Amino acid sequence: MAIAAKAVCFTKADTAELLDVSWGDPGPDHVVVRMNRSGVSAGTEGSIFRGIRTHNGTFPLITGYQGAGVIEWVGDHAAPLQVGQRVAVTSVAADLIEQDLEIVWGTHCSTVVAPASAVHPIPEGCSDDAASLCTLWGTGRHGVDVSGVGPDDTVLVIGLGLVGLAHAQCAMADGAEVVGLDIAEDRAQVLRSMGAEAFSEQGDVRAWLSERGLQGFSVAAQATQSAAVTDLALEFVAREGKVVWQGWYPGQACFDFNTAHGKQVTMKFPCSTGGTQPQTLHMIADGSFEAGSLITHHFPVERCQEAYDLAVFRPMDCLGVVMEWST
Repeated sequence: MAIAAKAVCFTKADTAELLDVSWGDPGPDHVVVRMNRSGVSAGTEGSIFRGIRTHNGTFPLITGYQGAGVIEWVGDHAAPLQVGQRVAVTSVAADLIEQDLEIVWGTHCSTVVAPASAVHPIPEGCSDDAASLCTLWGTGRHGVDVSGVGPDDTVLVIGLGLVGLAHAQCAMADGAEVVGLDIAEDRAQVLRSMGAEAFSEQGDVRAWLSERGLQGFSVAAQATQSAAVTDLALEFVAREGKVVWQGWYPGQACFDFNTAHGKQVTMKFPCSTGGTQPQTLHMIADGSFEAGSLITHHFPVERCQEAYDLAVFRPMDCLGVVMEWST
């Protein structure tokens, strides 16, 4: 029996539409989730929306790699998940969609059929709004994990969007001293409100290092997704420090080889969440990760085009953008 749903589809470049779709019968390893919220990724999804990133799939497609809802059906092999449980969903059973659409993770849908492995219980104390952006939070968490950040580290986060702010919070939770840098003073202020230092001018970062007698940061996380400023991380990282490429960069992302070579820098490429979504959900629930204040805009799904126009074309006017499927 087909399961009817609505889905946000990218039908062509720069175009998002709400379409009718249907799912085939779920299997024993699947769950059916009625979605309440789905979070927009301005970076990865934005590059897909623009038609720049095509290796995951081509138009028309359903994207989305994060959302939150309630389980309505559980397969025989999907225990301990239960009907009525609030969950975060990070991908779907792509082969069960009945329309001729590419599924690029596919969580922007009113009802999804998902593998149990892609469904994570939402703990008490974590809202659906916060859970709907769990993959972006997890990307920052994974960046901290792969660079081995600890209490002895000083960490510079360049670019204070959602991933950069997630990286900063997770590094702080692990005991590191964190400094943020973003050209937007209001974003620097967001990080300051969380207890870290942050600047909008590079000269202030240099002064911060000089006051402490430091030659550089032990870790510099590049979270701008702008290939034009990749050398900033190399400028500020200490000798034998680590540079974390926190995000995806289109085309050729070049850097100053001589600086990297001379400082004997180690580069880390987190690439994904590393399965850290459950960990970040629990950090939100226990108060060690502040998500609510990072969500600035909500859109009913019928206004999906507006949501992407804002997140992709005016990213400095927003932080977290969430689409509402039901209340």
